[in-house]
Amino acid sequence: MKTIDKKDYRYYRPEHLRYLYRNRNSSFSKGFFWGALIGGVLGVLFAPEKGEDTRKKIKETAKDYEGKSKEALEKAGEELEKARIKYEEAAKKIEPVIEKAKDKIDEVKVKSEPYVEFAKEKASEVKEFIKENKDPVVDTLEDLANEILDEGKIVKKRYFKGTRKR
Repeated sequence: MKTIDKKDYRYYRPEHLRYLYRNRNSSFSKGFFWGALIGGVLGVLFAPEKGEDTRKKIKETAKDYEGKSKEALEKAGEELEKARIKYEEAAKKIEPVIEKAKDKIDEVKVKSEPYVEFAKEKASEVKEFIKENKDPVVDTLEDLANEILDEGKIVKKRYFKGTRKR
């Protein structure tokens, strides 16, 4: 299918079909709306019953819908009131549970305070021990690392014995 280029003016001539369908984005919905409106008006005008009877039926139908909507609104209000009452009851029931939970949290905080202090003291002791014994440990690790490097050099010499460097 050929795409329409802006420079290709032959598609924009009024007699060309693509020109007719070019800017008709919402024409179907507009036509549907106007057709329904005109059809409704003509249907009322050319109805087999008298205009008064038709208007009475329209009024009665409107009143029926009004009554049904009021009933639905009242029912929704009642349901909303029931839901509000249930929410308030649930809130009243849960308040003591929340208070108990807060009391337990406070109790645990008080009971755990000595253990927390003890852990802090031991942590500071371990920290001091590490600071004091850091140098001998570092020296031992450095010695081990040097021994590993020396052993690596020996293995390298054994492995590459008899080969030439380039």
